[in-house]
Amino acid sequence: MAWIRETVRSLLRDRLLDTAHDLVAAEGFDRLRMTQVAAAAGVSRQTVYNEFGSKDALGEALFNRELEYCLTGIREQLDAHRADPHAAAGAAVLFTLRLAGRNPLVKAMLTSARDGDGGLLSYLTVRAEPAFATASAMLDDYAARTWPAIGPAERELAVETAVRLTASHLVQPSAEPEETARRIAEVFARVALLGPA
Repeated sequence: MAWIRETVRSLLRDRLLDTAHDLVAAEGFDRLRMTQVAAAAGVSRQTVYNEFGSKDALGEALFNRELEYCLTGIREQLDAHRADPHAAAGAAVLFTLRLAGRNPLVKAMLTSARDGDGGLLSYLTVRAEPAFATASAMLDDYAARTWPAIGPAERELAVETAVRLTASHLVQPSAEPEETARRIAEVFARVALLGPA
């Protein structure tokens, strides 16, 4: 019977996150209220608080779910270009930038208050270390297994650089996604000592 409770709780959590996602995409995180989430999901306000504890915790759960979705897509891009680490890096960065460009939650994050200490934007700025660590660990592990010829020190530095540059371009783009992906892939290749493409 414990598995039934866990399944129901997981479904409830998903429903609350889906509801919050839609509300944030429509009105922004700053305007989100836990009572809105409860009403739109058809549950009590206390149910939302029992599941997440606070609006900040709900925001973190939203961000982490989007990060997990993004990392899954990145892995698919890497798998499609396993034979060429340079092309794999470019495809992964381009996927990330395009996903962010069409994702309503990311758009809401980037247009929210830019004071750096609140809202969802902080998960890409002042509170980004956990996301950077998660992405870097996954990518470093992938690169170590897939491209063993890249030295460990070069690989770690190349991965961290690509992750941080990509996040920087999410927050403040300086070129079209295709050009940004090309540049970041070139940086990755040079830091990993792969040489120019």
